Amino acid sequence: MKEWITVKEAAVLTKRSRRAIYEWIEDKKLAMVRDDRNHMLVLAKAAVRLSHEIRPGRPRGKPTRRP
Repeated sequence: MKEWITVKEAAVLTKRSRRAIYEWIEDKKLAMVRDDRNHMLVLAKAAVRLSHEIRPGRPRGKPTRRP
């Protein structure tokens, strides 16, 4: 396995959406660097570890609609 992978590869590896990977990066839960072509790269091991720690889906107790 490569050490640094693209966001798309991380999404496939973790079986999550690319949006979820971007949110992890924005929330500082996942480290990111940019390559020479300005592509975002994340640590593969960290993405897999984080995918096991964070459950998929909407958190319980959050309403789906506004009252």
